[in-house]
Amino acid sequence: MSFPNQPHSGPAGPSNMAPGFNAMGQRPAQGPPPQEPARAHTGQTGPPMPPSPLPQTQLGGGRPPAPQTILPGDLPPQAFLTSSMLLDMVDKKVAVLLRDEKEFIGILRSYDQYANLALTECFERVAARNPEAASNPSAPKWLACDVPCHGLMTIRGENVTICATIDLDREDEPAGLEFVDQETVRKLLAEQQAEKATVEAKKTKALKRAGLEITPSQW
Repeated sequence: MSFPNQPHSGPAGPSNMAPGFNAMGQRPAQGPPPQEPARAHTGQTGPPMPPSPLPQTQLGGGRPPAPQTILPGDLPPQAFLTSSMLLDMVDKKVAVLLRDEKEFIGILRSYDQYANLALTECFERVAARNPEAASNPSAPKWLACDVPCHGLMTIRGENVTICATIDLDREDEPAGLEFVDQETVRKLLAEQQAEKATVEAKKTKALKRAGLEITPSQW
């Protein structure tokens, strides 16, 4: 009996030869090995660089280095547009002017990101215009008195208009200012504030007649 699909000749060599040797003799008859598809040129002429190793954490090492102290000169320019500009004023004598025209003078001890200030050895400087300055040019323009504030003075940042350091060399003799008793200054200040309120009320009525309605606090 014959089988149509049976090859007429077997593999070369004796029948007891290892099958791996017979496969080696048949390799030239096989086609070329498949090639990898061409890759796009990335501009790298040398062999590809191996991936950089990840940093290894050392177990049992010493303490990490302490953070560097940031000095005012090391801050970027945009930092001085925020509350960071107060960093150079800590432990210095400052004058704080509020939105309601009150002035406090003391030593700045602390602040936060909202410009809330904490002052010690603080006092309020109450000042009023000198009525004699209009007729006498040599007279000081302002009369003032200092009212001490005991304990720690806390000022909300939303009420601060100006915060500036004080020149200690010129603090004892401020220009255009004369210190008098508190009763005199309080009386003059009350009269001037009443006069200012009357003027603002007239301005408000005039603007309202012109079609503009505005409150005195919005001036």
